[in-house]
Formats: sequence, structure tokens, C-alpha cells
Amino acid sequence: MATPVYCILSGGAVHCVLVDAFSSKGPEKLARNPEVDLHKDTPVPQNSLSPASLNIKSRNLLFTLNNPSLLDLESENCNTSDRRNSNALSSEDENPATVVPRPKIPVLIPVINDLEEPNGSSRPKLELNLEAPTEDSEEYPQNLESLLDDYKTHAVYLPQFSVDIRNNLDSDYTQIKTLLAKIFPSWSADDAIFIKRLTGGITNMLLSCTHEPSQETLLMRVYGQGTNLIIDRHREFVSHLVLNSLHLAPPVHARFANGLIYGFLEGRSLDPKELANPYLYPLIAQQLGNWHSKVDCDNIEDGIEKLRKYTARIKNQLLPTLRPVTPVNSKQKREKGSKKAILNIWDLIDDWILVVPANDALVKIFKDNLPDQDVNIDNVRDVIHREYRWMKSTLSNATKSPVVVSHCDLLSGNIIIPQTDEFDNKLKQTSEFELRPLLENPIQFIDYEYMLPAPRAFDIANHFAEWQGFDCDRSAIPEPSPLNPVLVNWCKGYLDNANASEEEVNGLIDEIACYYGMPGFYWGIWSMIQSELSTIDFNYAEYSGLRLEEYWTWKEKYLNRLA
Repeated sequence: MATPVYCILSGGAVHCVLVDAFSSKGPEKLARNPEVDLHKDTPVPQNSLSPASLNIKSRNLLFTLNNPSLLDLESENCNTSDRRNSNALSSEDENPATVVPRPKIPVLIPVINDLEEPNGSSRPKLELNLEAPTEDSEEYPQNLESLLDDYKTHAVYLPQFSVDIRNNLDSDYTQIKTLLAKIFPSWSADDAIFIKRLTGGITNMLLSCTHEPSQETLLMRVYGQGTNLIIDRHREFVSHLVLNSLHLAPPVHARFANGLIYGFLEGRSLDPKELANPYLYPLIAQQLGNWHSKVDCDNIEDGIEKLRKYTARIKNQLLPTLRPVTPVNSKQKREKGSKKAILNIWDLIDDWILVVPANDALVKIFKDNLPDQDVNIDNVRDVIHREYRWMKSTLSNATKSPVVVSHCDLLSGNIIIPQTDEFDNKLKQTSEFELRPLLENPIQFIDYEYMLPAPRAFDIANHFAEWQGFDCDRSAIPEPSPLNPVLVNWCKGYLDNANASEEEVNGLIDEIACYYGMPGFYWGIWSMIQSELSTIDFNYAEYSGLRLEEYWTWKEKYLNRLA
């Protein structure tokens, strides 16, 4: 079993500290609970996360995806027969019944130094020595436990623990209640823990977990099967930690192999039609501008790299024979031995195009919009790549939109507002544009799965595209023009300046307008991949066509403007 690890944010950087390190006697504590032994009491069901057990439509697509977290799907007990059925092993493996042995994982020994904080106070700084101690070593520090009180932003990562939703639904969430009791010292498995399945979302399951003795409520998100094939879960987790340290997100308490446990935010999510509310949209704009100015990309990238090194140690030793399969088309193969890192929104789209299913639905979409080109099953990815390269080059040359850490999925359901009579009354009032101080802004954003560095104009245009809702009523998307008072006021909110100059506002509107086609392209490719992966009752292929139409509509307007 892989050792759980604490992820602690110190001085803006993420540090990984093994739970073992909190006791010189070994893994006896989790979340400062001396009675917990995670290794003994929480077995991972055999093959619970193996690709063969995933309920997805196309397993052939599974191992062609280049997500850095791809191998998180594998449990330590995957046997080679299951992996062979998923095309994960080469034909050289001859014994299908062989079980990969469990080696001893090297540990990370934390070293405590002093760090001078900006206010002059001294706080300990975490550094990591990657050497493993000897069997009789007593090198584990004795004062690490106090760091959890000093550094409020921290979470425990349980890489080998997975939640089986089907079994939990049939057993009154017994496994989940046991996990919660292990993570939180004040919760006991014998206590009344009320778990409710929440509605909303088309890819994940969200549960509210209430500890009745204390009336504390937490949220547990269990990822939809196959979703972490196109979502970097390391990035999501670290982004959440960094956002929490900036008071832009609720605390994240724990991460397990297929989900997260995090704090509950009071309030409610928006309906798509509310995004145009004249009281709300300046607040949303102001908060998004706050995000873009506060979140440091380097801190997130550093934390992701540390987590990847930690999980790579586990994967390399537990699954030494697992080799991802590259795409069949030689033009689209990556260089031998290389693994492309997804560092920004452009990298992600490029990666998705490599694996988007070349099916009749996708061919029809591009045939209908490129009548002068021969588009077929064999060349459709090449056609999409040409379109992608044109879009990237055009947008990069047309505007130098600053690259910021972007939410990249700011739809109505991911925006939380207060649920009070006072706030509801303000929503009903049709008043003139008013920008309140940022400290009074109650808007909060949730769900950080798609956060990536991206041009700020993309993040804003993507939010405006969500005004249409899932029924794709494009008439609801505001026109990106200086003559549109909605765009003018929205931009003033984003700039946090009700008196922003006409030149500054119009420049931002022009910048956003250039990116109005990119969200349709982005979600169109995503949806077609989901059409092959997801078993959710949602017509992803049809949705892909509707979103790609946005791109073609924008492109036609853009080229006509240049003519």
C-alpha cells in the first residue's frame, strides 16, 4: 500500500510530507488521530481502479490519452490479464495470472528550516530530502505535527484508496463513512453521518456528508469514470490548495484515488439565465479579475511537479511493465520516449485533438463547415489540427492577451451566491450599474478541474459563452461590442474600476471579441471525446456539433471583418 502523504502549503509552495513522518514509530496517525491505521483498516479492492473494470464505452481510447495522471487509474493489485485486455501491455508478457509484487516505497524525509516571513515573524519552512532512511532509522522529526496548526492550508493525499460508488449506494455508504472517520479525528464511524447525493453536473457525482453530532458538512466529489483521462487531477488538487491559501476557495481536506473531500460553501449555484442579472454580473466580473490578478502560476506548477514525482515513484515500482499506447497514425505519434506536459490551454487542446475519436459525427461537422475540403475518417484529425493551428496563430497575432491562471469552466453551476432574503431582493431590483468594494463581493467560484494558464480573454469569452446554457441558446450570449452597455459594465467590473477609461474598456472588449470562437472549439472537441468515454445519458456528439458551430460562426464574422 502506498503511504499517504500530507500536502502542505508553505511560503506559497506545496510540500509533500509522508504521514509516516508524523511518528517515529511509523504510520500510526492520519489527520492527527492516534487511533487510525489506514494501512490496516482500509484495503483497496482488487482491480477497483483497473482499466478493465471501468464502465466506459471505448477502452481502446483509454491508453492513448496523454494525461500526466493517466496511471492513477491503476491499483497496486492490477494483474496482467486485466491490463492486457486494455491494450496496456506488450505481447512479450506471457503470464496473465501474474500479480505485480508490492515493493517497498522510498519515503520522503522532511527537513525543517527557518523561514523569515514578510512581517518579520519566523516560521518553519519545509524542505524535502528524497533519500530513504535505514530500517532502524529514527530520523523522522518529532515536531511536524504542529505544522498542521501553523499551516492552515494542507490536505492528506491517499493515492491507493478508491471509493466504489455502486457498493456504497447498496451499503448505505459504509466505506465512505469509514474513510471520513479516518480522516477527521472528531468523526467516528459509530456517529450518525448523513450522506446525500446532490444533483448537478454531467460528469461527476457530488455528495454532501454531514456529521450530525457537530452539524459539520463537507462535500465529497467522486469523479465520473474516465474523466481523469482528460483532466489532470494533480493540477486540480494543487490549484485548489493554492486558491484556498488565497481565500478564493474552501479548504480541501483530502484527496483519494478517484475523488476529493473539501469544505462546504453556504449558498446556491446560479441558473444560466441569472448570469445576465444586472446586479450579479459586475460582481462575477470583479471576482474573476481578482482571480486573474492574485493566483501565481509558478506556485501551482511547482506543486504539481512535486506530486508527480511522488506518484511516479509509486507507479514505477508498483507497475513496472505498464506502458501507455501511442496513437496508431504515425503522423500523430509522439517522439519515442517523450511525454508531453500540459502546461497551458493550447497544449491541452492540441492533446485532445490527437485522441478525439475519428467518427462519422465528427467528420460530418467538419464536412458541413469546410465544403471545399475532402474530410474523411482517415484525415479528420489532420483537418482539425490545421484549423487549430490557424486559430492559435490568428489569436496570438491579433491580440497579446495576458496569460493568467484561468478557471476555464465558469458556467452558472460553478458560481455560488448567498442564499438569503436580502440578497434575493437585490437580484430582483433592476438598478443602475454599481461596483462595490472587492471586500464586499460575496461571489465564490467552485470546481477547479479545468484550471490552466490561458489568455485572460479566453476565460472571459468562455464565461460569456456559458450564458447560453446547455440548450445552446446563442442569442443569450452578449455581443462583444463597445456599443453594448453590458460588455462595458462587465469590463469595468473586471478591471475593478467603475471609472475606467473608454480606451481601456474598449481595448479589453476588442481583446475578448477575438476569443469568442475558441470556447466552442474547445468544448466541441471535449464533447466528442466524452461521447466515446461517458455512459451518462447525455448526447455529447450532438452537443459537440452545437459548440463547434459557435467557432464557425465566429470565424466567418472575423474573416468578413478583415475583408
